[in-house]
Amino acid sequence: MQRFRIRLDISPDMMEEYYAGRSTTVFAISEGGVSVQFPARLLRPYMTHEGIHGLFELITDGEFRLQDFRRLGP
Repeated sequence: MQRFRIRLDISPDMMEEYYAGRSTTVFAISEGGVSVQFPARLLRPYMTHEGIHGLFELITDGEFRLQDFRRLGP
């Protein structure tokens, strides 16, 4: 299992691109400097009028298949 901590600061305008389905994948750099990508749909529960801001954790198995995604804090 691998864990990636990701700090996200996504504006409401950019989040609209994800929410509307015009962009389906989020690309980010983890705190460890690793480039990660994940489905934008995972962010929908965390969307506010201010966009998405906070620290998240992406957990994958040994073959980088998604196991869990959660918010850790602001």
